[in-house]
Amino acid sequence: MDFGGIPMKHILVLTLAAVGLLGADVTGVWTGTFTPDGDEPGPAHLVLKQEGAKVIGTAGPKPEEQMAIQNGKVEDGKLTFEVANDKATMKFVLKLEGDEIKGDVSREQDGQVQTAKLAVKRNK
Repeated sequence: MDFGGIPMKHILVLTLAAVGLLGADVTGVWTGTFTPDGDEPGPAHLVLKQEGAKVIGTAGPKPEEQMAIQNGKVEDGKLTFEVANDKATMKFVLKLEGDEIKGDVSREQDGQVQTAKLAVKRNK
């Protein structure tokens, strides 16, 4: 059986591949670098758990220095969340690419916007 000249088995493979892409899960432990603009890279450590579109967990430079993630969600291929301390709220806008998460981080502190790049890989 075929559909518009495409064999049914190819449609099934494409459908399963599409479902796999939509079902990408960010759950896990992620480590890599956090690089403030104009500064040297430092360590980054994320512990994420995805429940549907909602993401919970912690983020920080090391396993022993973690802060709770707020407003975490995965939507349209983007992972977004916030991490707040007593001085500022960091906003993360990231993209999952296989076992790697990359993207931009920003925060406003004392009237100035500071930016950084985050690049982490899933620990196996």
